[in-house]
Amino acid sequence: MEVATTVLIIAVQLMAPLAWAVYGEIIAERSGVLNVGLEGAVLLGAWATAVGYTETGDAWIGVLAGVGVGVLTGAVLAFLYVWRKVDQIVGGIIVILLAGGITVTFWVSMQGSQPTTNLPRLPLPLLSEIPIVGPALFGQNLLVLAALIAGPVLFLLLTRSRWGMRLRVAGEAPEALDSSGVSVRRTRTVGIVVGTTLGAVGGATLVLTSSSGAFVANMSAGLGFIALAVVILARWNPLIGLGAALAFGVLQALQYQAQSLPWLAGVPTQLILALPYLASILVVAFNRSARYPTATGIPWEGKG
Repeated sequence: MEVATTVLIIAVQLMAPLAWAVYGEIIAERSGVLNVGLEGAVLLGAWATAVGYTETGDAWIGVLAGVGVGVLTGAVLAFLYVWRKVDQIVGGIIVILLAGGITVTFWVSMQGSQPTTNLPRLPLPLLSEIPIVGPALFGQNLLVLAALIAGPVLFLLLTRSRWGMRLRVAGEAPEALDSSGVSVRRTRTVGIVVGTTLGAVGGATLVLTSSSGAFVANMSAGLGFIALAVVILARWNPLIGLGAALAFGVLQALQYQAQSLPWLAGVPTQLILALPYLASILVVAFNRSARYPTATGIPWEGKG
C-alpha cells in the first residue's frame, strides 16, 4: 500500500510538466502549427524560472519569468511559422538547438545566490486523506494541481467556446475560417503563443516540483518530444492527454521505486530508465491511424 502510494505521488509529480507540454502542443496543432520546437520552450521556461527564483528568492516571480520567456518564444515561433512560413520542422530544430546553448551559457552567469526549494504542497481538505490516490492527486503543489484541472478546462474551451471552434477550424479548414472574415494567421499566432507558453509552464513545473528550484543543463531530457508522441496517442484530446501523461509519469516513477517492487528487482536499471522513451516510439509506431488536423504543418497562403 505504501509503495503504491509513493509511486503514484511521484508519478503525478512527473506527470505535471509533461501534461502542460501536451496541452500546449494540442493547442498549437489544433490551430494548424506543428510545434517541434516545444522541447526548446520547455527548456527555456525551466531556465527562466530558475533564474528568476534564484535572483529574487520568490518562486512565483520565477514562474512569471518562465511564462514571460514562453510568450516571447511563442511570438518568435509564430513569426517564423505563421508569418514567414519557415519549414516548421527545421525551425523547431533550430529553436531547440538555440535553447540548449542559451540556457547552459547564461545559467552560469545569471543564477542568483538566493536559497531555493520546491513549491510547498497544498493538501486539499478531506480529498487528500483518501487512501492511495488522495495524497497523490490532492496533496500536491499548486502547479501540479493546476495541471490536473487544466485538462478538463481546456477540453471545454476547445469544444464549447468560440475561440476553441475557431482554433479547430484553423487547423482543419482554414479556408472556411478565412471566408467567415476571421484571420487565419492571427488565430494561429494566438494558438502557437498560448501553446508555447504552456510548454514553458511545463518547464517551470519541472523546476519547482522535482528540482528544488535549480536548473540543470538539458533538464527537459526529451520531455517536449515525448509530448509530441502523447498528443498522437491522445488524438488531440486534452482529457486523454492528461491520462496518457499520467501513464508516462508512472513509467518514469518506476525507476525511483524499482528496489521496492519485487517484480522489477531483476530488470536492468538502464531498461527502466528507457521505458518512457521506448513507450514514445511504440506510440508513434502503432498509432498510424491517428490523423493530424488536416492543415497542420501547412502554411496559410491566403491574405488573412
